[in-house]
Amino acid sequence: MKLTVILAPEAKGGYSAICPAIPGCVSQGDSVKEALANIREAILLCLEVRKDEDLPLPVETPEVVAEEIRICLRDRAEESLPLTIETREVEVEAEVVA
Repeated sequence: MKLTVILAPEAKGGYSAICPAIPGCVSQGDSVKEALANIREAILLCLEVRKDEDLPLPVETPEVVAEEIRICLRDRAEESLPLTIETREVEVEAEVVA
């Protein structure tokens, strides 16, 4: 399963990472590499909880990702931060989410 992640540089260094398809699934790291590793771990934990509670798998749509990007850019503008973010795909193993 592949999910989109939004990475945004933090004002004091490091990066925040958000998975739009899973509400509340956020993490951070001192580098892009660390932020991606941490958000992947957060995604796996969120998926485990969903599985344990018999909740459906998250559905990622372009609209969900676009809305989260819009929110990130709005928040950055309000904080006078550069409007610089990027997206990446994170893949999680199928047996974890099955």
